[in-house]
Amino acid sequence: MQPADRHEMLAVLGRAFWPDPLFGFFARDRQHEYEMFPSVFGAFAADTVPLGETWVAMAGPRVMGAALWVPPGLMPRSSRREAALQARMARLLVTGRNRRCGLALLTEVDKRHPSEPHWYLSVLGVDPIAQGKGLGTQLLGPVLDRADAEGMPAYLETQKEENLAFYIRHGFEETDRITVPGSPPVWTMWRHPHSR
Repeated sequence: MQPADRHEMLAVLGRAFWPDPLFGFFARDRQHEYEMFPSVFGAFAADTVPLGETWVAMAGPRVMGAALWVPPGLMPRSSRREAALQARMARLLVTGRNRRCGLALLTEVDKRHPSEPHWYLSVLGVDPIAQGKGLGTQLLGPVLDRADAEGMPAYLETQKEENLAFYIRHGFEETDRITVPGSPPVWTMWRHPHSR
C-alpha cells in the first residue's frame, strides 16, 4: 500500500464490512455503525501499516480491497501497541451501546489469541462492487505463499459466519466460536502451512 491510498482504503473497508453483526452490536443505530468504520479501521491501520504488510487491490487508480497483516512474533500486541490501539478506539466504545458485554467479548477474543509465531490477518475487505471477482484471494495470496515458504501458520478472527467458507477454501480451519452471554459470536481460524 502506498501512503496516498490510506484514506481510500479506509473508505473501502467501511463499505466492505457494512452492515456487520459486531459493529452493529456496539453501534447505537445503523447510521452510527456506518460512521464508526473509518475510525475503527483507522485504528487497525495505525497498528498494522507500519509493520509493512498491508496489501491493496487496485482497479486503475482506485483501491478496491485491502488485507492488513501482522508478521510473526508481533501478536499478541506489545503493551505499548495495545494501549495505542485502545486509545484510538476508546471514543467509539464510550459512545456506543452494549459496552460491558462487548468489551468482555473483545477481551475474551484477545485472551484466546495464539501465542506461537504466526501471520495474523487483522482485516480483509473488498468493496462490494468488486466482491466475487477473486480480489480477496489475490489479497491473501502473497502472504499465504510467504507463510507456506516459511513454514509459518496463519490466524484470523471473523464475526460473519458467511466468511467461514471463503477462508476454509484458502486452507483455514475453524478453531473456536467465542461468545459471551448476549453477544454475537466471533469465530477463530487457523491455517497450517502448506507444503510446496
